[in-house]
Amino acid sequence: MLAVLGQTDVSAGGTGERSDTVTVVGQGEVVAEPDMAVVTVGVQLYDQSAQTAAAQLRERMNAVVAAIRARGVAENQIQTASYSIFFERDFNATRGGVGEPAGLYSVENTVRVTITDVAMAAEVTDAAIAAGANQMYGVTFSLADPGSVDAEARRLAMSNARERAEALASAAGRSLGEVVAISEVGATGGLPFQTRGLEASIAGGVQPGSLQYVANVHVTYALR
Repeated sequence: MLAVLGQTDVSAGGTGERSDTVTVVGQGEVVAEPDMAVVTVGVQLYDQSAQTAAAQLRERMNAVVAAIRARGVAENQIQTASYSIFFERDFNATRGGVGEPAGLYSVENTVRVTITDVAMAAEVTDAAIAAGANQMYGVTFSLADPGSVDAEARRLAMSNARERAEALASAAGRSLGEVVAISEVGATGGLPFQTRGLEASIAGGVQPGSLQYVANVHVTYALR
């Protein structure tokens, strides 16, 4: 985990008259490596019979889930995200504003897979595709417990605010007093930050990168 301080604008209360407070903006930033990945993958099939399509889908999806579990993913980490059956219409050939029946049923089943070892994300994705998955709705990376990272970002933001306030107070020939008010604004968490290598997969190269957590605080101090 790498912690750094960002740069923000600061402002001092009052111009031309003696002010008894100074208000600054402090920023704290923490960069952390993700420890959890979520993959949403599925199967979509077509057939003239809804029952046939559903039966084929069930068989193919069972194979996909088995392949995912064979890579060490627990059963309770695989959850159905969606299941749908649609009668397809050809909207290039319309009658009365309604597409003509295309004579096919579209069936789709997707699962959301939680992976607690991010290094396995590419392997799990490849296994699902090799087993018959033909729908991919993305891979997201996060922290299982971001609370401590958020807290560290806020601590750094407060430290940054004090440094800025002390510099302003000193420049004005004053000294810093107690905190008068604090407000948190524009906090962000879990944003992609940089790319780190993971062997390329059939799915196009799954890379966990790093996550950026940022806290911004407005702090008003009394001046002595």
